[in-house]
Amino acid sequence: MIKRVAVVGAGLIGSGWVTLLASKGYEVTFYTDKKETLDKGLAKVKGYLDVMKNLGLVEKSSEEYVKNVKPTTNLDEAINGADYVIEAVIEDYDVKKKLFSYLDEKLGKEVVLGSSTSGLLMTEIQKAMKRYPERGIIIHPWNPPHLLPLVEIVPGEKTSQTAIDVSKEFMESLDRVVVVLKKEVPGFIGNRLAFALFREAVYLVDEGVATVEDIDKVMTAAIGLRWAFMGPFLTYHLGGGEGGLEYFFSRGFGYGANEWMHTLAKYDKFPYTGVMKAIQQMKDYQFIKGKTFQEISKWRDEKLFKVYKLVWGEKTGK
Repeated sequence: MIKRVAVVGAGLIGSGWVTLLASKGYEVTFYTDKKETLDKGLAKVKGYLDVMKNLGLVEKSSEEYVKNVKPTTNLDEAINGADYVIEAVIEDYDVKKKLFSYLDEKLGKEVVLGSSTSGLLMTEIQKAMKRYPERGIIIHPWNPPHLLPLVEIVPGEKTSQTAIDVSKEFMESLDRVVVVLKKEVPGFIGNRLAFALFREAVYLVDEGVATVEDIDKVMTAAIGLRWAFMGPFLTYHLGGGEGGLEYFFSRGFGYGANEWMHTLAKYDKFPYTGVMKAIQQMKDYQFIKGKTFQEISKWRDEKLFKVYKLVWGEKTGK
């Protein structure tokens, strides 16, 4: 049974994990090697909990929940007695391999080691685990982890069924919506879908078709509204009318799309010109002008909660 969790990494994702875990009553050790970074991470946790309190997601004050959190700059102290370890360091194989090698050496085989990587593969990370590589697994949350419910579980080649089962049960105890990938693939499901769309968005900016702000309007006023509660398959199944997805592909819009799909972006790296145009245009983005990062983040979190409650509230009993 998991009671104490060690979170390694104090950035946005690590802080989000700590927020979620503390709000669910788990004992959490919160580690990074620099005190300044750790203090900033702890401040994020308190701020996130305050937002959750204002939204009615938690009942107690942030101070009460933070009592469950033990911050430390000593890794051995952080992992001592942990029932589960969540890694949330930078997206770099060398850094993750070094950490997982150390954790594998120090911890008993019953302790599952979960990585929060957004797209790297556990099979590669497991190469650094000489004792018990079977307990290495990916548990990819979506930012912010304490609000967005999805967690993608991605086993590596050597990951055991026990590690999968333990991780799935653990994530579900946190009220997460869990998807277990049947096959390991870089970027997993969500980021591959998201970046396919983002690639096209950058392409449209680069080609001068639209501004970043207008592209965001198209997403939020149409596509995003549907995608908040329907995935692409159900969306286009309904787009096929009574004939469903079969009609959509054979005679409907999907068939017609073959006439212009060849014009979609095909590059495998973001073009420098498109990147620079997008960055420059963000300076003219009316909604964010004059607002701090914290103010925009608070607005995002409040909106996310309203959408989450509408779409997932009945399913999670909240």
